[in-house]
Amino acid sequence: MKSLTFLSSFTAVGISIFGQLIGVLDDSYAVGNAWFAGVLAGLITLLILIDSQVMTKCYIIIVSTILGTLGVGFLYLPAAIINIFISIKLDKKKKEEDLN
Repeated sequence: MKSLTFLSSFTAVGISIFGQLIGVLDDSYAVGNAWFAGVLAGLITLLILIDSQVMTKCYIIIVSTILGTLGVGFLYLPAAIINIFISIKLDKKKKEEDLN
């Protein structure tokens, strides 16, 4: 799961910066810097590496996906898909913990 987390985070940060550099994320239609929300969402994803409860990690992934999608829009799709895979793994881990 660490590799998926790093992949999601770097994808989100990279896509957000790339979108700003090529001019897809123009600040004229958004309040503030839209690309910054994508970068922040990518950095929030790294918070699941901290040892905490599985449910907290699920909430962090959900917040990251929503923030990234609101900030960057359709460019955030690859990172959002990776976040979905992370959520599936966390759900399986939660079910295993419930059985024990």
